[in-house]
Amino acid sequence: MSTNRRTLRAAIALAAVIAALLPALASAAEPVVSVWYRGNPAGTPRQSDLGAIRALGFNGVTWPRASAAGMAELMRLAGLVGLKVVIADGAPLPIDGRSAFRPPNRVDIAVAAATPGMISALAWRAVAHGARVIAFDAGARTGAGLEEPDGALKPWARAAINVSRQLTANANLANEMRPGPGLILTPAPPPTLDVVLLDADRSWVIVATNTSGSPVSSRVRLPAGTPYALWVSWLEGSPLAMISEPAGPRWMLRMEPRSALVYIIDKQMK
Repeated sequence: MSTNRRTLRAAIALAAVIAALLPALASAAEPVVSVWYRGNPAGTPRQSDLGAIRALGFNGVTWPRASAAGMAELMRLAGLVGLKVVIADGAPLPIDGRSAFRPPNRVDIAVAAATPGMISALAWRAVAHGARVIAFDAGARTGAGLEEPDGALKPWARAAINVSRQLTANANLANEMRPGPGLILTPAPPPTLDVVLLDADRSWVIVATNTSGSPVSSRVRLPAGTPYALWVSWLEGSPLAMISEPAGPRWMLRMEPRSALVYIIDKQMK
């Protein structure tokens, strides 16, 4: 066989492999909530691990580019179980309460240093300000670090799973969210409190996050004409009625330490 023919066949085979792997690549068209996964053993992906990650409610894994040898196999196995793959250059760059105000499209949340409550606050703050790919990192050298030695889920994992299920179950709504009109908070809020109104086409979404270790209260004024009731919690389904006033709905906000509140309402009152 000539060298040219061998080269052509190799190129065709490579193209087929790439085509097969493309469905597993993370797309910016939908939210991806992933865990950092480094293989088991390190650098070697295992289908049972990936299947468990998907079954828990995550829709992606983040894999270090430095483990290039296992990348193709990871994408193949991830495609079989329905996971997106996020390839990360370098080490994780964890966000905190301040950096979450200006997040890149993908943010890392280091769970070793975050309480389960802070996980929700950091994740939703980042989403409210534009992030659409979230990667939780337990710092595990192998696997994803989701479980205790006895097989029980770690507390951070439960909180991260909740975030994943909340976002991926409402992926279309999350994709539509764009910055909305400004809000007025009185008195002036501390830097640990953030309240954002988002425009989601036919709906309004309001995201409030408190990253401090103390409770916080504030009077939040929404734009005139915004519906005042009934807002519904994205996180737990409970209703919220604001106070109707000519200047715009008034929300008497009270938040627990390290917490997030997310509410949705149709733009047209029924």
